[in-house]
Amino acid sequence: MSNRTDGWSRRTVVAAAAGAAAGVTTGRSGPAVAGDAPSPPLRSQVALVTGAARGIGRAAAVALAEAGADIVAVDVAAQAIQLDYDLATPADLAETGRLVRRTRRRCLTIEADVRDAGQMHDAVERTVAEFGRIDIVVPNAGIVSYHPLAELSPRQWADVIDVNLTGVANTIRPAIPRLTARQRGAIIVTGSTEGRHGAPQLTHYSAAKWGVIGLVKSLAVELGPANVRVNAVAPTGVRTPLVLNEVTYRWAGGTGPEALEAALRNYNTLPVGLLEPADVAAAITFLASPAARHISGTVLDVSAGASSRWNA
Repeated sequence: MSNRTDGWSRRTVVAAAAGAAAGVTTGRSGPAVAGDAPSPPLRSQVALVTGAARGIGRAAAVALAEAGADIVAVDVAAQAIQLDYDLATPADLAETGRLVRRTRRRCLTIEADVRDAGQMHDAVERTVAEFGRIDIVVPNAGIVSYHPLAELSPRQWADVIDVNLTGVANTIRPAIPRLTARQRGAIIVTGSTEGRHGAPQLTHYSAAKWGVIGLVKSLAVELGPANVRVNAVAPTGVRTPLVLNEVTYRWAGGTGPEALEAALRNYNTLPVGLLEPADVAAAITFLASPAARHISGTVLDVSAGASSRWNA
């Protein structure tokens, strides 16, 4: 029996189907043929990522660049808030730029505070001025602190809400007219599994991350008719400076990363502790890609199985 179907080999048909599922095109009228180099799924797109100087933000910037996107890497890059751990520096942001450019994609780095709506408006305008467009928005910037609500100062409460929730809205708002005008786009917000359940000493953090879920679902309804998709990822503990610090170790009941790893191995259902930033970046890149073109208004749990305990 012949392995050809209507003039196309089975191998060619399979390659074409795989390419179509990934949004791959070859620039010719027929399907891709064996041996064609697939186009990067995000080729010619522009992604703005906040909190991009390190951690999940840096990993997302690099992963999106590897998928073909040019990157605008935004970070406050200063100790703008008093926390029990150090925030990123200009050198960290510059390193993200270097890593993105190593993928042969362009990168614009911007020092801006997501709490400031004016600064985020300017960041979006600079993006469009530099690249002519914006396709993907990844509001990722976040901070954490640990205090019982009765001991939280108004400033500590406001800092976490302002960065983790208001900062998300400030990042997205100026991009909306640019995305809706082109009738396409993807917004992927970094949430947290702590936005799925309660946790001691994290009332402000959990409140912000629960708020992110409401923001994502409501915005998906608003922007769906304009073909703009809005989703979130909700990671379990990830190996980032936000997590790898003394105050988090104490919250986990120990004095070092071993206690945190043990706590997460009990929390996660898969036999892993801390995830790597690249694990979350892969989920963000998927949600930005044509393969997720019919996914909107959802929260993708990157939780090593911990989400199997959620009831909704």
